[in-house]
Amino acid sequence: MNQFPNGEDGRTTSPDIPYSRNANVSYINAGEEDQMELYGYRRSNFRTALTWLFILKTLGILRMVFHWFPEWFLNCTYTRCSLEVAEKVLIVEIYQKKHRRVHIRSITCMSALEIINAANNQTAKGKKKSAEHCNSHVLQDLNRIDDASSLSLPNSDGTFRSATSVRMFTCKKLRYIWNIETKEFLKVKSLGPGMPTSSLHHAEAQQGLAGLSLLEQQRRRAIFGSNFINVPVKSVLELLLLEVLNPFYIFQVVSVLIWIMIEYYYFAAAIMVMSAAGITISIIQTRKNQKKLRNTVHGSDIIDVCRGSGVYETIRTEELVPGDIIILPATGCTMHCDAILLFGTCIVNESMLTGESVPVTKTPLPFQPDVLYHPKEHSRHTLFSGTKVVQTRFYNDEKVMAVVTSTGFMTAKGSLVSAIMYPPPVDFRFERDSYRFIGFLASLASIGFTYSIVKKIISGEAGLKVVFHSFDIITICVPPALPAAMTAGIILAQKRLEQRNIFCISPRSINVSGSLNCICFDKTGTLTEDGLDLWGIVPVVESRRYIPPLRTPLKLSQALSTLRPYDRGPSSASCNKLDPPLLLMGMATCHSLTIIDGNLSGDPLDLKMFESTGWVLVEPSNEDTSKYDNICPTVVTWTPEGGNKTDPETYDSVESGADGAKVEVGIVRQFPFSSSLQRMAIICKRIGQEQLHFFCKGSPEMVQSLCKPDTVPGNHNQILEEYTRQGFRVIALAHRVVEIRSLHKLQKVQREDLEHELTFLGLVVLENRLKPDTKAIVNQLSDAAVRTIMVTGDNLLTAISVARDCGMVGSHDQVVIVNYEEIIGAGSTEGKPRLTYTLAEKSSIQTPSNTTSPSTMNSSGDTTLDINDTDFTGHLAITGKCWSVIQEHYQDLVPRCVVKGTIFARMSPDQKQQLVQALQQLNYVVGMCGDGANDCGALKAAHAGISLSDSEASVASPFTSREASISCVPELIRQGRCALVTSFGIFKYMAAYSLTQFISVMILYEIGTNLTDFQFLYIDLFLICSLSAVFGRTQPHPGPLFNHPPLTSLLSLPPVGSLLIQVCLVGLFQALSMIILTKQDWFVPYMTLHNNVTGLATGDYASHENYAIFSMSMCQYIVLALAYAKGRPFREVFLKNYWFVGALGASTAFSLYVLIDPGYAIKKWLELEMPPMEFRLVIFSLSAAQVIVCLLTEEIVIDRGLVKVMDSSFWLKLRPRKEKYLAVEKEIKLSDWPPVENLVELSPLVTSAVAQK
Repeated sequence: MNQFPNGEDGRTTSPDIPYSRNANVSYINAGEEDQMELYGYRRSNFRTALTWLFILKTLGILRMVFHWFPEWFLNCTYTRCSLEVAEKVLIVEIYQKKHRRVHIRSITCMSALEIINAANNQTAKGKKKSAEHCNSHVLQDLNRIDDASSLSLPNSDGTFRSATSVRMFTCKKLRYIWNIETKEFLKVKSLGPGMPTSSLHHAEAQQGLAGLSLLEQQRRRAIFGSNFINVPVKSVLELLLLEVLNPFYIFQVVSVLIWIMIEYYYFAAAIMVMSAAGITISIIQTRKNQKKLRNTVHGSDIIDVCRGSGVYETIRTEELVPGDIIILPATGCTMHCDAILLFGTCIVNESMLTGESVPVTKTPLPFQPDVLYHPKEHSRHTLFSGTKVVQTRFYNDEKVMAVVTSTGFMTAKGSLVSAIMYPPPVDFRFERDSYRFIGFLASLASIGFTYSIVKKIISGEAGLKVVFHSFDIITICVPPALPAAMTAGIILAQKRLEQRNIFCISPRSINVSGSLNCICFDKTGTLTEDGLDLWGIVPVVESRRYIPPLRTPLKLSQALSTLRPYDRGPSSASCNKLDPPLLLMGMATCHSLTIIDGNLSGDPLDLKMFESTGWVLVEPSNEDTSKYDNICPTVVTWTPEGGNKTDPETYDSVESGADGAKVEVGIVRQFPFSSSLQRMAIICKRIGQEQLHFFCKGSPEMVQSLCKPDTVPGNHNQILEEYTRQGFRVIALAHRVVEIRSLHKLQKVQREDLEHELTFLGLVVLENRLKPDTKAIVNQLSDAAVRTIMVTGDNLLTAISVARDCGMVGSHDQVVIVNYEEIIGAGSTEGKPRLTYTLAEKSSIQTPSNTTSPSTMNSSGDTTLDINDTDFTGHLAITGKCWSVIQEHYQDLVPRCVVKGTIFARMSPDQKQQLVQALQQLNYVVGMCGDGANDCGALKAAHAGISLSDSEASVASPFTSREASISCVPELIRQGRCALVTSFGIFKYMAAYSLTQFISVMILYEIGTNLTDFQFLYIDLFLICSLSAVFGRTQPHPGPLFNHPPLTSLLSLPPVGSLLIQVCLVGLFQALSMIILTKQDWFVPYMTLHNNVTGLATGDYASHENYAIFSMSMCQYIVLALAYAKGRPFREVFLKNYWFVGALGASTAFSLYVLIDPGYAIKKWLELEMPPMEFRLVIFSLSAAQVIVCLLTEEIVIDRGLVKVMDSSFWLKLRPRKEKYLAVEKEIKLSDWPPVENLVELSPLVTSAVAQK
């Protein structure tokens, strides 16, 4: 539905990600990542009256149900209608075609004056107007507001239209406005995306003649809202109501009422105290988190804006709207909006977004009518909210100005906060199965309840108390303490992670991390070190050839001087010893470094390159710039070795003065690095000379395409591939002379006008080393059967080399590069590029013998291998461009490429996210580990995203590691597996406890008695709560990760079989104890002693039957906890959990004391009717027997029986595994895909050089 261009917050609108649509359904944000269905509703008075009548008749219970299911309430009080006349809208979000989330919002209809006044009141609420409002021009504009009869509504092209009223609603902090022409709701979007860059410029802004008037600002604020990120902190009363109305606590309240009615006062009081404590802790923690988030994102400042007509005004940042022209102070500031830089340059610290405190240079947005603005493509011209402007620069004290594009939640920072406030649902099978199992317990309880009621009616028993006793069966069968017990295990796992510097903002994701079977890694900063070491340079000489690499760039002049004069080439400026070589000069000037607080700061690559040259960077003050003609804000200097004024060969070229032979070069203009262009460039001028130089630095492939072919060495591609295969990072430099002399033209010239006909200078080779623990961690994950994938923005061959070095690809494994060729001519009827599959290295070809293997030679000399007789067990390497081609033209190959792809290079942030989603669609449980904001989308999309950065962008990831090492990945998996097994154990234990108590109560009900109040209290509070509370304190197994993840389904064979067998054993031993009891000579039945009057009516439960069942069940609760406290391979042995051992020992000791010979006070407290000692020993013997039988059953029947049965061929035929990637693997195995072609032999020219590595 939404026709606006790509979202300002980086949301994916690529056609590569399909978002299904129904032609009969209205949408908002159609085709985008946050696409949602939209339905209109109008109030029905009849339905409303009827619904509230039923609510009153049910004493408000129906309204409580509507609170849990608001969509039902909407359908009961409103009728579906068109959006044009709707009063409310139902917004439906579908996550990955699995999860459905609804939002219900009211549509607001307001006139221009009403909405403007409301916006002004909201902005000014609780704050005083600034003194500048007393200015006459401001007062005039304020007086005109009362006469305002129109609003400024944004169009898709960035223009605005007038409207006298507006219909809108707000969802997830974003506004949607009704478009009368298209009959749809459109999201209020940022200014800029999709607009020509030229339309964002204001040529007269420097003279103060551009900008928004106060009236226009008020009109826009009414639509866009105030510029602040509002994180609401709910009141204690509101949180209390939300907690109390939770279905779990409603069930608790009902249970307490039932217990009070059957006179279980002490037990009811204990549960009430525990529930109140849980609610209190939850409220305190929720408010603490909300306040922390609000304090983190809250920010306010004052800033100067241009009002036009030469008028400037100082306002609060909350009053800014898109289109405002702001003035950035020279001392810097913190950005509270997204803005495009129009004039001047800024040094910005973007650590909030990237996690790297490396300052970034921002330059003015180019004036290009045919280029559309996009925040990602033009990030080097965009100032993002939350980032810090360290300093600004411009010539002749001119103002540094920017135009506001986004405010509030539309900013980059706002979208991050929104991701925290509205997280996507966690898709995990364990949770789904747990709800199903609770449903099964509820069904079982209903059967028991029905049986009990029918039996009482048949036997002639009646009365309200008897009915409530039957209801008690439901509270027994569905354990009210289950959520608390499960939460306790997760909290303990979260604390263990924090102790290892892994912080989690989504505790539910901890269990998910235990089932990860695929991890995607970013490369730079994740697998490899952040910094780069300069390995050497490879200059080009005049004869279009490379000379041997120089490990020390400082020796370039000396090396060139030893060559023959006609062979020195473009890398040298001239034969003069005091003239710096052009390659060295380019390395010293083509960068974005700056001095901050006396320290040289900037991109690590630029730093290494500059430091290797031996040049010095200075940034003159305003007083010093006069000698540099006011055009060089940054100057680099160089003093040649041995250069002095007494040298007869050089004296004439040496500048007189104190600087001696010093060479000074001023950087006139920078064209910042662009990821899409893969290059940066600068214009520089040697001080004292008129000639201007243009240097371009970037990826070798891109720079080569901009150079004159006759300046590129003939063996360039072979040399480049040899270095990249060795894992080096290679940068190319090129140069040309600039003919422009006018300073004004220099500031207006576009880089495209200069980036052609360049002279190729040479290569700069940098080494990006693996982190010390990378290889060991990758091998550890491989041994644990966790698939590892590299997804990076770096060069493909470099990525392949790093993958081999870190063990992601074995030393003898094949790597097949997937590429594409555009088909031109007769073969292009389908318009689809042809995919090619080429071996990355010739040495990778494995032949059975020295004889010639079956092959064919194609026209280009490539060898096509016949691999039909062997299964393809290698790895695919795919570039981002090829990934887009596959997604667009070869959708059927996407699963195959995803299953076999190990290396994905030159991937954009959107493509990283697409890869994660493609893996998820094949049923992989995917983890993503990255260190920068470019991984934000993938971190958010993954089942478990792990950020190695503490930037605010990491909030998209549920896990953040304070240590920039991938060692956090196996640790997270280890802790997750431990937490998952703990959750399974707690769930099975609580379910078994409920079923055990259900059996006990049903047996006693059959006799006419029941457990006493304090017996329930002892079992539930002292046994169950104490054991379950410390159950999760068992640490993960410290050894290597097991090569198989734990089970994720509660309804699979082992957990279901374990629970059924254990419960059957419980019932068997309880029945056996009753049978033995009835055979005793001294035994008299309970009903005989009480004249056929049940204890449910009299409240007298003491009997020998009660003792037998209670004593037997006490031991069963303890042995079940022991049986489910499993250790290896995912947890330590339970004996190392000293809390659990202590609780187990204390429970066992006291239970044996109660069983054998309790004191008078205990007997009275528990209302025990003690049998003769012989029978007590019989119960003890039965309990000991059950301990042995239960533990042996769990060890032999379950762990060694049912678990192995699941992996047997018989079971797999009966119940095939549902993971789609297994079917794809089988499909590949049975086919001859991929058809591999071998590369032609490469020249070993630089083998000896790279051997120095």
